[in-house]
Amino acid sequence: MRSSVVLIACVAAAVAAPGAARAKPLLLISTEASGEVVVVDPAKAQPVGSVKVGARARGLKLSKDGKRVFVAVAGPAKKNAAAPAAPPPADDASGLVVVDVAARKVTKRVAIPPSPFGVDLSPDGKIAYVSNSETNQLLAIDVGSGQIKQTTRVGAEPQGVAVRPDGKVVFVATHGSDEICAIDTKKMALLGRIDGGSKPQTVLLAPRGVATAFVPDEGLPNITIVDTKQNTFKGQFGVSGLPKTTPPAVLQSVAISPDGKILYLTTGAGKSVLIVDPEKKEVVGTVEGVGAFPRGIAISADGKKLYTANGPSNDVAIIDIASKKVEARVPVPGAPWAVVVAP
Repeated sequence: MRSSVVLIACVAAAVAAPGAARAKPLLLISTEASGEVVVVDPAKAQPVGSVKVGARARGLKLSKDGKRVFVAVAGPAKKNAAAPAAPPPADDASGLVVVDVAARKVTKRVAIPPSPFGVDLSPDGKIAYVSNSETNQLLAIDVGSGQIKQTTRVGAEPQGVAVRPDGKVVFVATHGSDEICAIDTKKMALLGRIDGGSKPQTVLLAPRGVATAFVPDEGLPNITIVDTKQNTFKGQFGVSGLPKTTPPAVLQSVAISPDGKILYLTTGAGKSVLIVDPEKKEVVGTVEGVGAFPRGIAISADGKKLYTANGPSNDVAIIDIASKKVEARVPVPGAPWAVVVAP
C-alpha cells in the first residue's frame, strides 16, 4: 500500500512539474549584434537558452498567451561598397520572425525590406503591425498566413508601435518627423499626425483603460502625452535629472507600473533609470549604475522588479524597485536591445 502511495505522489509531482516550470517568469532579450533572442531566468540571474532569429534583432512583442514572441529583424547593416552585396542567408535576412517560447525555435519568418524596427499585435493576435525605419512604412501582416496584407506610408524613421486596446487604431512614433502617426487599422489609412516632441522613440499605452499614451523624446528630455481616444496631443513635460555625460544621456525606452502611476525611463549613455511621476510631472527617483547604454526596459507583473537591456556592456540588469538598487547583472553577449517578460 505504501509503494502505491509513493507512486501516486511521484506521478502527481511529475504532472505538476511542467506546469510549475511554465509558470516561472522568463526574460526574452533581443540582441542586435548576434541576432538572437536570449532567454534569461531572472530568479537564477542567468541565461537558460537562445534562438537565432537574424541580423540586428530589435523590437519584441509577446503574444497575449505568452507562448510566442514576435521579433523585428532589421537584417544586415549596409556596407559602403562599389559592388552589390550578396543576399544574406535566409536566417539572417530582414523580416518578422515568430519564436515559440517553450520550444525555443523559430516557427515563422515573414520577409520584409530592411529595416523593421518595432512590432505590436492586434488584440486577437491575428495581425502584426511592424514599422520599417528605412521604407517609412507601417506593415500589417497576417500572422496565420505570413502574408503582408497592407502597407501605409508614415513619417520618417518610424520606430515604436502601439495598438489601442480596442484594436481600431495603431500609433507609430516617427523619429525623423517628430510626430506620432495614428492609423485606422480597418482601412490602414492615416487618421492624423500628432505632435510627438523631438525625436520620439516609442509609444507606451497607459494600463487600465486610461486613454493616454506616453512618448519619450530622444531629441529633448521630454515626455509627450497623447490622448488615444481623440488621437490628439494632450501635453508635454520636461524630464530633469539626466546625468551629464559624453555622449549626452538621452531618453530611450519606458515602462509603466501596473497601476499606471509611475514611469521608468532608460537614459542610454546616462547608465541609469529615471523614475517619473507623470501626475506630478517630475522625477521622483533614480537608479544609478544600471549598465552601459540601457535601452530596452520591462517590468515584472507584480511591479517589484525592472529589467534593462544594456547593449555595450552585454548584460541585462535586474533592479529592485523598492530599494532602487541593481540586484544582478546577467551576462548576455551580442548587444542586448529590447526585453520582455514572459509569464
